[in-house]
Amino acid sequence: MILSSVGIAVFAISGALLGLRKQMDIVGIWFVAIVTGIGGGTLRDLLLGQTPVGWVTNPRDIVICLVCGLAVSFLNRPLSGRRLQWLLYADAAGLSLFTVLGASTALTAGAHPLIAIMFGAMSASFGGVIRDVMCNDTPILFQKDLYITPALLGAGAFVVADGLLGFEERALIGVIIALTVRILAIQRGWYMPFPRYK
Repeated sequence: MILSSVGIAVFAISGALLGLRKQMDIVGIWFVAIVTGIGGGTLRDLLLGQTPVGWVTNPRDIVICLVCGLAVSFLNRPLSGRRLQWLLYADAAGLSLFTVLGASTALTAGAHPLIAIMFGAMSASFGGVIRDVMCNDTPILFQKDLYITPALLGAGAFVVADGLLGFEERALIGVIIALTVRILAIQRGWYMPFPRYK
């Protein structure tokens, strides 16, 4: 519950920050914050057949997104000089948390370990993709630096340690791996080898 709430909050903050960069009004910022905060979890639950998804019957997740959107709007001036930097770091935090949440939910639903890893990466990246598409930006997933790879590594560590460590230890390891690799990719420009395109 706490892990989910924190993950939703930091992703909602990243959505609100991008809304500020696009000079949206408060309603637009709220909308982007909500879609970013709940997007990955919604897709995960729909694919796993866990319906209705949580925010349909309990508005807690929506309220978290609204509060985060409002808080970011009030901090518009202090954040104005480093909005992109804060956006990238908030997104990295959301990515690492939803990596573990997605993998854990899939394992609990009986998914194969390999599929659970994929669910972790998908849950971690989908909210950010929706955010960027809605705001007419190139999705961060499709850019050069490492994005989906940290999620796969974090989810992989969480799933591989299943049965060896308790949930808290596995979750901590998965979050640290995903967050560390993503932040290093941001700071040092890491990227995977890619084909030589014409």
